[in-house]
Amino acid sequence: MATPRLLTRAATRISTRAGPSRILSRHESTSAAPAPAAFEPALPAGAEPAYDAALAYIAEENKLQRERLAKLQAKAGAKPTPEQVRRIARLEVDAYVNDPAIRRTFKTTGGKGLFAQPVFRNLAERKWKKEGELDLIMQRVYQLGVIPDLLADHLPAAAIRIAGIEAGSIQSSEQFATPPEVTVQLFNHPVAGVTGSATPEAKYTLLVIDADAPSHETHSFVERLHFAKTDIPLSVVSDEVNLFTAAGKEVLAYEPFAPARGTGKHRYAFIVIKQGDAAPSAEIKRDGFNIRTFFAANGLATSDVIAATLIRSQWTEEAADHIGKTYQEFRGQSAPEYGKPPKEAKYGMPLNARQQRAAEVRQEAYEGVIAEMQALVGGQLGEAQAKPQEA
Repeated sequence: MATPRLLTRAATRISTRAGPSRILSRHESTSAAPAPAAFEPALPAGAEPAYDAALAYIAEENKLQRERLAKLQAKAGAKPTPEQVRRIARLEVDAYVNDPAIRRTFKTTGGKGLFAQPVFRNLAERKWKKEGELDLIMQRVYQLGVIPDLLADHLPAAAIRIAGIEAGSIQSSEQFATPPEVTVQLFNHPVAGVTGSATPEAKYTLLVIDADAPSHETHSFVERLHFAKTDIPLSVVSDEVNLFTAAGKEVLAYEPFAPARGTGKHRYAFIVIKQGDAAPSAEIKRDGFNIRTFFAANGLATSDVIAATLIRSQWTEEAADHIGKTYQEFRGQSAPEYGKPPKEAKYGMPLNARQQRAAEVRQEAYEGVIAEMQALVGGQLGEAQAKPQEA
């Protein structure tokens, strides 16, 4: 029993001398943290020796990590090498990630307003990956065919969220009569290396695409662009910025979703692309839009997509008025209605003369076989009925 008592006293001494740090403001760097403030443990000292020992270990480990961080920053100076930048970024997380005060604050706030600090971005990324949000996004973009119909592949680098809506869920088109609130949370600085800003920005493009717009010409489905905006400035502290209202250049105004009757469920994809040295400049139109052509014309690749999500919507009686008004206002026509194609159009339309004759021959043969079978069955029934009379 002597050992637990010794650890308890050590825990009390360490937590009094160098307890977990205070929480920093949004734009204050964790690498220049002031002397840590006192931390109020959940249990009083001595109530649980194991708890006291854990606090002692965490406090000592945090102290060692912060000393290593300070030495590395002093050695790196104003012009650190890429390797030193990488190591400093790692230590800025390691020195605080197990701090009970940091963990408690993240649990209660989710890190809102604190993402200038690497430790809160790290905790947010862990939560995004481990608690199912990323898994759900990837399941839906694969299961619902965003990959490969729109994107060849996708490796998310940021969390995209539509306020109050689960990725891939079926929603009423009336809910999107006005643009939704869409936010993106970056977990790492978009600009590598040393910059003049603690929270450097990069420019991004937002595209909203209907992957299932009906085409009269091809009798199939094509893409339709509902919104396009370039030059959206984002940084690690832009997690609460609505991309629709953020700064940037609106290339194509928002068109509400209006799935026509008979066209089934439409997939409406929200895609965020990191721009290169210049904003996409190739002309884009709502009709005839193709995201692969857009990438090729602007020197972009699928790997430039940092985040993607989608919702689904279909025609309903309740949304019929909204859909009709949207067609009239934005397309200048009545909302069309679609039905199942005729039988002869199932494998192509129209049939040429040779195909039509072949179809007629098959139909005649089919009808002949049916007639023979009916005659055969009828004859057998007649014989069966005649035998009792003869007897």
